[in-house]
Amino acid sequence: MNNTFVTYPQTRKYGRNPQPDTCPQCKASIITKTEYRSGLMNWIICGEICLFGLFLIVPLFGCQCIPFCIDGLKDVYHSCPNCNQQLGKANRFS
Repeated sequence: MNNTFVTYPQTRKYGRNPQPDTCPQCKASIITKTEYRSGLMNWIICGEICLFGLFLIVPLFGCQCIPFCIDGLKDVYHSCPNCNQQLGKANRFS
């Protein structure tokens, strides 16, 4: 009887802050580098501001850009500071 073991890489759940990890590309022990990028949450709030502005007497011109200036609404991408390999992503909706 032939026993074959298959190992699957563990998927790590990344948060909104830099965290310790081991890079699978360069095998270094690192603290992840984080980058904020606009995601689905930014677009949803932008759309809500546009819809809300349609029902006001004075439209909210320019206010729909505000969600794109707030890091707390953006997705966070984690990468290795040594080789820039992307390690994971923290979605705002997860």
